[in-house]
Amino acid sequence: MHGPYYRVGDSPEVVRKILESGELWGSAPRNIFQSDFPKVKAFAGHLPSGESGFEFETEVAPDDGCHPDKPTWSGIPNRAGVWTDGAYARINVRVVRQTVI
Repeated sequence: MHGPYYRVGDSPEVVRKILESGELWGSAPRNIFQSDFPKVKAFAGHLPSGESGFEFETEVAPDDGCHPDKPTWSGIPNRAGVWTDGAYARINVRVVRQTVI
């Protein structure tokens, strides 16, 4: 397994869907790491204390060449364990910790 990784800022409804499906989805990045390709995005490491979010692990290694603190998983070109579904990339994850503040 690869990880731990974490996400913050997702709504409780989105986190509930991730817990139920075991899938994490991502769209094309729009900020400093802008891309035309959809990518699942996260932070490397453990969920910091005092943050609302979730920590996860996955069987899929992050993209080669991504920022070491901000791993991504892109489905273009499709690679084992990453699926592209329209404007979204998705990977299977196992949530290991969740905190709601």
